Amino acid sequence: MSNQRDSSLDLMRGIAIIMMIVFHFIYDLNSFEFTSIPLFTHWGGIAWRCLIVFLFLSAVGISLVIAHSKNLKLRKFIKRLIYLGIAALLVSAGTYLMFPDGWVYFGILHLIWTSSLIAVAFVNLPKTSLLIAIIILIAAVFDQPNLSILSSIFESYLPIGSVDYYPLFPWLSFVFIGIYLGHYPYYQKVITFRANWLEVIGQHALIIYLTHQIILFGLVSWAYYLLN
Repeated sequence: MSNQRDSSLDLMRGIAIIMMIVFHFIYDLNSFEFTSIPLFTHWGGIAWRCLIVFLFLSAVGISLVIAHSKNLKLRKFIKRLIYLGIAALLVSAGTYLMFPDGWVYFGILHLIWTSSLIAVAFVNLPKTSLLIAIIILIAAVFDQPNLSILSSIFESYLPIGSVDYYPLFPWLSFVFIGIYLGHYPYYQKVITFRANWLEVIGQHALIIYLTHQIILFGLVSWAYYLLN
């Protein structure tokens, strides 16, 4: 990519990172019973989580379009996939040590890695990408595709519940929406403000994602043991 960055895209990632940190902080507080905020049962918490994931995944699609417009090299694409794959494996290994009954086997990074492989073939097809996204979202309403058969095959090897699980369907649709937005950047008309500190956060989203929960969980657990 060129030195001319997309400030609105960096801000989008930065906003997603801030919201994710707050979301996970509340999750940790709930885990240690400091609070009982319904993140996964109330419509507000569910909508908030979906918005965070939408910002992250649509940014992936937009980034694929930008990189392709700058003559994306196969070697560079593979290199980025390797880095992302290593990060995903670190998340799996770390959560397996901390939560052996709920470790992350297909979290947001695994989803981004897989989605990037699929979506890169559509970077020059924005309208087709949007159509695919719409089809996936409509299918999700009817629980299609139903992957319960695959789940039953692997259930003896995977935890019953994962602390961070994002299946390919329907979340892949957000990456395809990002491809559409990469060609028709309406997000630039929405995100018009500028905040250098937030852009910096967006530019370092991956490292923050990998480290923030270690810090948050450590602080909350430390506070719990001090008070009990």
